[in-house]
Amino acid sequence: MLSKRKAPSRFPTFLFGLFFTLASAFAVSAVCQPLQPAASAQDGRAVPPLSLRSRIALPGVYGRMDHFGWDSKRAILLVTALGNNSVEIVDQWKRVGAITGLEHPQASQYLPGLDRLAVSSQSGKLRIYDAASYSLVKTLDFGTDADADNMRYDSATKLLYVGYGDGRHGAIAVIDAATMERVTEYGLGSHPESFQLGHDGSRIFVNLPDQEAFAVIDRNTGRVTKWPIAGNTNSHTLAFDEAGHRLFTAALQPGQLTVVDSDGGAIVAKLPCVLGVDDLWYDAARKRIYATGAGWIDVFEQREADHYAAIAAIAVGPGAGSTSLHLKSRTQDGLYLSWPNMLPQGGSEVLLYYVND
Repeated sequence: MLSKRKAPSRFPTFLFGLFFTLASAFAVSAVCQPLQPAASAQDGRAVPPLSLRSRIALPGVYGRMDHFGWDSKRAILLVTALGNNSVEIVDQWKRVGAITGLEHPQASQYLPGLDRLAVSSQSGKLRIYDAASYSLVKTLDFGTDADADNMRYDSATKLLYVGYGDGRHGAIAVIDAATMERVTEYGLGSHPESFQLGHDGSRIFVNLPDQEAFAVIDRNTGRVTKWPIAGNTNSHTLAFDEAGHRLFTAALQPGQLTVVDSDGGAIVAKLPCVLGVDDLWYDAARKRIYATGAGWIDVFEQREADHYAAIAAIAVGPGAGSTSLHLKSRTQDGLYLSWPNMLPQGGSEVLLYYVND
């Protein structure tokens, strides 16, 4: 005897859609929650290490973004839009202008005390602008396609340090920011990626992935020492905990955070990390490391001298996160994060996250 076929469900289609939407939203919300959220000191509620505060639209700005700068006098964010050949000026969370006509700019550095702005570019040119008017003051040329990249500024000596060059021509150039003239340089033998200035001494730490090493420059003697760092072949980052004597770097792929002793170069810890990290930040007040990569922000915390733990993995969205800037303003710590080519009407965004205790 044949059984009767069950009548089809009359459950309305739109209710299926509503159920699916709510389930998806719940799943995304769950993904965005920190792995081990910190507790609020005020009311005992769990809060994430970072909270999204604002989305800053950059309509018409396309392509990859690189190292941001910060005009501390005017509280202006300098968005180095490498793929757009511009530096976008962001004031009060809105785009108010741009410096255009650049050849793949890679970093923007405000020079306090001189009220100038330095912009490096892949073309090998370093341009110095008046920070009030954005008028060009001087251009220094490191050579055709010399790949002027990361910069650091020592406000006490008014010296600007610029990483540039490839292969045996890779070096850190030293610029007198007051006279805007080259003073000296330190040869490194390959392109310098991120580097950090020591403030309690004379050392500069430089990431040299092409040599699978870190370089340590003595600014007093000019001596360059190199530490082999096993596996450091595709990392472009370097952050520094000077008080704790620790350096941090993160590989593009596979995602990995590496902690190195800054006194001798020994590797003290390795942790899985988001892919594609191009900027890495150490938060001394909270003993945290922020790693911004391919669509995520990974947050790590120092628990003991050589014990670091992942405390949050915050989802942002596909294409977000490779370039960022961590800073402490008068009222709030913030983390700015790039999100290129994602506006529905065309263009990019910068996200501002507030840092929570």
